[in-house]
Amino acid sequence: MGEEALALQRGTAPAALAAIVQSQSDMHDIPASPSISEPGQQQMKQIPLWMRWRKFWGVLAIITAIVAVSIWNLSESEASLLRKARQSVRYVARTQAGDITRQLRTSFGSLQALDSVIQIDRSGAAFEEFDKLAETLIRTYKGISNLQLAPFGTICCVFPLVDASQDNRGALGHALLLDPARKVQAFEAIQSRQTHVNGPLKLLQGGIGAVARRPIFARHAPQFLPDEWWLGADGVNYTRICSVPELRDDQECSIPGPVESDGSPTYFWGFATMLFRVEDLLSTTELAFLETGVQGGEVSVSGISQFAFELSDPSPHPSMVELGGIWLQSTNTDSLSDAVQVSVALEEFALSWILKVAPLAGWPMVSEDFWRQLLLVLPLTAVMGVLLGLNIILALRRQARALQDLARHLALEKCDSIRRSVRNLDTFLFPMCLVELPEFLQMGQLVRHEVAREAGQLRCFESHEADGVSASSGTVFVSHQWAGFDHPDPEGRQYSSILLALQGLQERGIACGYIWVDYTSIPQVNEFQQQAAVNSLAVYASRCSVLVAVAPTCTHADTGAEVNLQTYGSRGWCRLELLSYKTGSGLRSGDATIYICDDSGLRNGGADESLADQSILHVLGGSFTCCSREHPDNMPCDRHKIRDVLLGIYWRLSCIKRDGDLVLASWAREMLQIADTDTEKYFPSHSMYRTASGAQLQEHFDGYLPLLREMFATDSEQGSDSDRHAFVRGTFFTV
Repeated sequence: MGEEALALQRGTAPAALAAIVQSQSDMHDIPASPSISEPGQQQMKQIPLWMRWRKFWGVLAIITAIVAVSIWNLSESEASLLRKARQSVRYVARTQAGDITRQLRTSFGSLQALDSVIQIDRSGAAFEEFDKLAETLIRTYKGISNLQLAPFGTICCVFPLVDASQDNRGALGHALLLDPARKVQAFEAIQSRQTHVNGPLKLLQGGIGAVARRPIFARHAPQFLPDEWWLGADGVNYTRICSVPELRDDQECSIPGPVESDGSPTYFWGFATMLFRVEDLLSTTELAFLETGVQGGEVSVSGISQFAFELSDPSPHPSMVELGGIWLQSTNTDSLSDAVQVSVALEEFALSWILKVAPLAGWPMVSEDFWRQLLLVLPLTAVMGVLLGLNIILALRRQARALQDLARHLALEKCDSIRRSVRNLDTFLFPMCLVELPEFLQMGQLVRHEVAREAGQLRCFESHEADGVSASSGTVFVSHQWAGFDHPDPEGRQYSSILLALQGLQERGIACGYIWVDYTSIPQVNEFQQQAAVNSLAVYASRCSVLVAVAPTCTHADTGAEVNLQTYGSRGWCRLELLSYKTGSGLRSGDATIYICDDSGLRNGGADESLADQSILHVLGGSFTCCSREHPDNMPCDRHKIRDVLLGIYWRLSCIKRDGDLVLASWAREMLQIADTDTEKYFPSHSMYRTASGAQLQEHFDGYLPLLREMFATDSEQGSDSDRHAFVRGTFFTV
């Protein structure tokens, strides 16, 4: 370098100067300067040296790419968190909607209880003890403001008659069948022979509520209604004359009801009425606590603990039109313009409401200063290397925290699923639909649920009624393999074998008053109702007095394959029905109550290999039609439909092991040991969902069993001895 500098000072020859410049450009990876050796050649405009440095452009490109990727990742992370927040809030809304529908069904069950009391009361004791009876029902079913009895349509009993929040003395003596404002609705309820719900509406005594009225038909009711006089609020005296044949209106004086099973006629006895105010209904749910964020249960999701909500009726009562059908909402409703919306529906009572839920403070969004901060950061390229690394670390840390929150939220969702599964062990999510033996014999074939319902061939029972029906009349649980994709018994072979099994059971002295069979007892069209019935399968089985596995040899209508006892034992649904029965009811009796009816007739199935415990425990190892057909039209997989049922069965086995006698506890211990020895076989963490276009891995029991075992251990430590009747019908679980 010394010689080169000396040469420049002395006026080195142009060729030498060009050589020096070339050597410098080689060192810095820049192109050589144009020749300056020729005198008079115009000098080209020189580009700044830093712009001719290739490494500069490379570093600049890398920094720009990293900045761009970071900006995109920031925006996408915010959008992803927003999507997850909406999913979490939708889960909260669906949970609250489920609590409301479950409580309404429970509260409406009080009317059926009153109906049952009237049916057996011939001495009038129901009137004398009505206050005690109503108080017990209100305390048991909850969500009820008052109960009323109206024999022949005239209100005579109300409880509570007067309290701090209501005064019902004005309702006594009110003739519903004579009042022009109530007459049409009252006769509509009588003609429907079902519970009729009117509301939500503005109540005369103040507030908002609804009225459920159930017509009662009894064999001891008189054929003709008594004469009645009623003075209306308009001063008009309304009358009904039924004692004089020439003056009575037969349509209003004699109202026949359904014929009893023994052929006895029934006539209109009167109404059982339930009224609930919004406040009494909400006292049984956590909906009112969403806005304050203070409640007994865990409702916080994705960092959101306070919610705005609105409950409305899309087809409101005339008294609610001016309120837009809104009958309940939070104090602050500003954020409901972008709310999550779910349906609160009870189809059996023709109720359909809309629940809207949104974060009280609005959805999380990108900061308003986001772009301003970005414009300030861009010119600071000199320090971008350091700041960019720090920004990436902070972004990754925030994303890791968000993922931890998501994982925590998913764990809470799994805990909620386990709690629901355990609660559902003793609760019907859909009524237990049975067919009386004479009706079943007259069908001539297996009839779809919807057809049997329209024909009036189904008898629907709630969980508190099913035990009595099974004990008094006997309930047969029919388990069988379908012989067709769309119909279980195209050739009638299954139906004939069921008749043969019923005859054999009766010859053995086993009561067969009611029949449960899946095609007739489970909805086939409404997927929501179908899933609710499937989730109650274990409860249905536990309410039956005997199970018959019907497996005649026949040919599958769609595949042409032979259907027999061996293929029956390989079916996943059949294994689930057997497992549900054995864990719920089959082991509670000293007699062998599981039978097989195949080509050789009816026989005791206790020692049959197809009913072995290890086989029926492997439910998910059985075959399912949806999987063999590769789930056409992306239909839901049956393996996922029964996940909650299997979780409930695992809990029930754990309870039997803990609380059962020596024989039952030993059996449950062996079943759990089989499952825990190869958990991935019996309760796989993931399963393949295959379609004609490909296959994808879906979560199944991943992380559920460890949580379930932990929750059960906590339950065992906290629960008292009096709480531990886990496998006995009609008890509660401390979850």
